[in-house]
Amino acid sequence: MLPLWSGIVLGLALAAAVYWALTLRARERRLIGRLQSRERGGHFLGESPDLRQILRHAHTAIREILPVSRFVLFLIGEEGKVEEAWAVSPQPDGNPSDPSPDPANPHLGEWIDPTRLLQLTATETDRSFAPRDLLAGRPSTRRLRLPLYSGDRLIAHLVLESPEKIDDARKSEIRALLGPLTSSLHALRNWTIAVTDELSGLASRRYFETRLSEEWARSDRYGSSLAVACFDLDHFKAVNDTFGHAAGDHAIRRFGVIVRNAIRVSDVACRHGGEEFAILFPEAEASAALAVAERIRQALAKETFEVDGRMFSVTVSAGIAEAAAVPTKDQLMYRADKALYAAKEAGRNKAVVWSPSPDSPLRAKRPSAHDRRPARRPAEH
Repeated sequence: MLPLWSGIVLGLALAAAVYWALTLRARERRLIGRLQSRERGGHFLGESPDLRQILRHAHTAIREILPVSRFVLFLIGEEGKVEEAWAVSPQPDGNPSDPSPDPANPHLGEWIDPTRLLQLTATETDRSFAPRDLLAGRPSTRRLRLPLYSGDRLIAHLVLESPEKIDDARKSEIRALLGPLTSSLHALRNWTIAVTDELSGLASRRYFETRLSEEWARSDRYGSSLAVACFDLDHFKAVNDTFGHAAGDHAIRRFGVIVRNAIRVSDVACRHGGEEFAILFPEAEASAALAVAERIRQALAKETFEVDGRMFSVTVSAGIAEAAAVPTKDQLMYRADKALYAAKEAGRNKAVVWSPSPDSPLRAKRPSAHDRRPARRPAEH
């Protein structure tokens, strides 16, 4: 028979074991509940990947685990350089800001230091890596530095800070979120490559036409505004013939940057072919599209290019049209193209809004919803 004190010790040990088992089980249930909640709320990645939505979802999921005082994601390019920095910041009212790019981040354009990366990474297999900060048994911390790998490819680096200590239990939950986040970022990269023109960095023509059909259908159904602008680089053949195709490529790349900096997130800009470009403006009228086209035109006109010590400049002409009173999306593009030709004929380096002329074949009004209904058959007697 065991002494009384031994029985007490064994009883306490058994109670402690049961308590910890129940605690771990409760944590597991909470984690499963959170994951199921996120599943019901939708995946990180939607049909049309949106980095803001992915980061918004990730930040919300992490805030369910611990309070977050800093959330910064660095996107790493194929060459191992920091391409973009995105941040979510706490606001005075306690709510987080919307994810937004940080163009002034000092790490933009930096090469990833392999030696430093090894200090932050734990090797799991020959082609599998995990953030060292999330390994069990490491000291609790308020700051996590999390390299995100897809296989052996570093695609992003996430920095998290919290006013509270991040213990092993919280680390295990955070690690469970990194798989979906990394998969979404990897899919986003592949999707972006598939729909992006490599030279200009703008959308491909096929993606533009898909989005044009979607926005046209939305405008047609709800009567919302929709505008489109067509652009053409002036005398571009002369640039290629005089300075070489490398000079032309340089101008196209720079024009793509100018366009991306001028448009809204909801706008869609594409390289339509060669030196031709187009921008789709949902929920916008021709006047708003004209203002953006003017900013783009003026910004390009101020640029000076240099190739092999020779300087040159490039201008652009633009034509704008809006969906009001237009019967089809093809006629919308046709009107914008006609306005572009008018800008060329007026001397180039201009932006022109399409306007009807008395003999224009495009004066037909856009049919109303009532007009588009199928005609009723006459009653048969």
